[in-house]
Amino acid sequence: MADQVWEPISNLFPPHPAVDPNVGAKTNLSFIPRVQLAEASKADFGVRPMVAQHNLHESDMFSDAALIDLLDRFPRKNLYALTMGTDPTRAEENRLALNEGVSGADLLRAVKKGRFWLNITRVDRADGGYRQLIDELYAQLAAQIPGFAPDFSQGSLIISSPHALVYYHADAPASVLWHIRGRKRVWVYPALDERYMTREVLEDIHAGVRHEYLSYEKSYDDGAIVYELEPGQWTAWAQNAPHRVTNLDSVNVSLSTEHFTAQSRWRARVYTANRFLRVRFGLRNLSAREQGAGAIAKTVIHRLAAKVGLDPAQVKRHIPTLRVDADAPGGVVPLGEPCVASKVGN
Repeated sequence: MADQVWEPISNLFPPHPAVDPNVGAKTNLSFIPRVQLAEASKADFGVRPMVAQHNLHESDMFSDAALIDLLDRFPRKNLYALTMGTDPTRAEENRLALNEGVSGADLLRAVKKGRFWLNITRVDRADGGYRQLIDELYAQLAAQIPGFAPDFSQGSLIISSPHALVYYHADAPASVLWHIRGRKRVWVYPALDERYMTREVLEDIHAGVRHEYLSYEKSYDDGAIVYELEPGQWTAWAQNAPHRVTNLDSVNVSLSTEHFTAQSRWRARVYTANRFLRVRFGLRNLSAREQGAGAIAKTVIHRLAAKVGLDPAQVKRHIPTLRVDADAPGGVVPLGEPCVASKVGN
C-alpha cells in the first residue's frame, strides 16, 4: 500500500461555495490525503459504528505553527472556546469563553494548560486548503462506498486539552471524525433508540431549537461501542447516533466533517415537520417514517407554514461567561475580571 500512487479524485463532486474572500485562503493543499477502508467495513459506513485509517496526521497542516497561523487568520465570530467539568453527566458545566483579541499562540497555549476545546467552525470557508482536503476525503469515500453520494460537505477543526471531554450529544447531520493528534476515547450509542434519546428531542435538534446535549446516565454505557482513537484513524456512525468523547493524556486535534445526502436531508425535513405539527397543533407521536405519502404531506405543510412565518427560525446559543487568558492557571478567567498578566503588572 505504501508504494501506491494516489491521485486526487475530488473532481467527482460539484464545486462548493467559494472560500470567503474576506478571510484570505492562505493554505494550499500540499499533500494527497489517503482514506483506507477495509472491504468488510464498506457496508457499515453510515449504518453502524466503524473505524478505518487515513494519513492526515502526516501533514504539516496540523503542526503547532500551522494551527497558530490558522487561528490568527480565522474570524473569531466563528471560533468557539468551551470549557467543561469532569463529570460527563453534568453538561450544564459546559461554558463558553470569549476569545476576541487573543493571539493564536496564546489560544494554543491556553488549550495546552487548561481544560477546554476550540471549535474552529466551517474551517473550509476560511481556508482553501481545508476545502480541498475535505473535497478529496469525500471523493475517496464515495469512490470506495457503493451508493454513497453526498451533495455537500463541511468541516470544523477541533483542538482540545488533555483530559477534556465532549458531553453526551447527538448531531443533526451525518458526520465523520478524522483523528489527527493525541488519543481520545469515543462512546457511540444506538441511533434512533428512545432508550438513549427521545424522538421529540431529536425533532428539536433537527429544528435547531436546542443544543445537541442530551440527558446522560452512566448506565447508557452498557449499550455503547467504545473506541480509543489514535492519530491516523477515522470513525463514523449512523446519523443521529448519540455519542460522547474524552481525551486521554495529550492535546488532541481532530477534523470533524459533516455531509449531506438526499436521504439525510429528507430525514431532517421529516423530523422538523413533526416538531412543527407537535408544537403548533399538539400532534404527538407522529410517524418518523421517511418514505411514503404521509412523509411528503408533512414536509409540504411545514414548508408552506415556514414561508408564511408560522414557524420562525429559532437557534439556541451558548452565552459567554468566561474569557480565554493563557496566563491564568486554567486558561480562562470569569468575564469582568482583569487578565492575569494585568494583575501581575499592577
